Amino acid sequence: MRWNDSARRLLREPLVHFLIAGAAVYALLSGRPPDLGERRIVVNDRVVSALVSRFEESFRRLPTKDETDDLIRDWVQDQVYYREALSLGLDEGDEVVVRRMRRKMEAMAVADAESRTPSDAELQAMLDRDPARYAEDPQTSLDQVYLGADTPENRARAQNALARLRRGEAVSPTPAPIPATFNAARSEAISTQFGDDFAIALRNLAPGQWNGPLASGLGLHLVRVTARTAATPPSLEKVRQRVENDWRAAANLRAREEAYARIAKGYDVVIELPK
Repeated sequence: MRWNDSARRLLREPLVHFLIAGAAVYALLSGRPPDLGERRIVVNDRVVSALVSRFEESFRRLPTKDETDDLIRDWVQDQVYYREALSLGLDEGDEVVVRRMRRKMEAMAVADAESRTPSDAELQAMLDRDPARYAEDPQTSLDQVYLGADTPENRARAQNALARLRRGEAVSPTPAPIPATFNAARSEAISTQFGDDFAIALRNLAPGQWNGPLASGLGLHLVRVTARTAATPPSLEKVRQRVENDWRAAANLRAREEAYARIAKGYDVVIELPK
């Protein structure tokens, strides 16, 4: 690959040799004997390829030789400061570091679960446990007459208007920027237009008769349900992506919990509460 060739060329550059040597000198001057496992910093093909790839993702072009030298220099400095900070215990008590390390450990724990592809049987079993979650919303067709704001006067007017509508007489609605008729509207659309309380109350109305008044965010309405389509039972083919998303979320959670349980066995946790 081109990055491997570039990396090999860069590793022959005097600057890289100087940086590596500088890191070793820093370790010697720190007053502590160097630990080859912790204090040896290696700039290899993998490191340089990652640095160059990250640069290309950010700037949509390859770095120049000088820019690549700067990337390597910064990376070595990061490693020196990071390892020295750890040796001095500067990470202790740092909530940001603690949380970041926890996220990395959790990411390692769910790596296998993330790579798994669920079988149709697993997805179908999840769908069967909660079919209502994946069912399509019922659809409702309705007529509505808007009577204005929710006031005692308008509530009294609503009773008179309701009686007239039930006798088949016409009623003049209060002008409003909403249609008088809704055809095959889903629950979500009704909630968006009228509010959740209105949509819930609408479910209890029998089709074919004027009812009300029902209150919405706009005010009072007299309503006649003209048709209602029951929720459609879900099939795996139609809702596969939603079920798989839920399956993966559950698998990741289970993997994190199991990994934590295994690791926590090696710790003796003592909780000392203030008296």
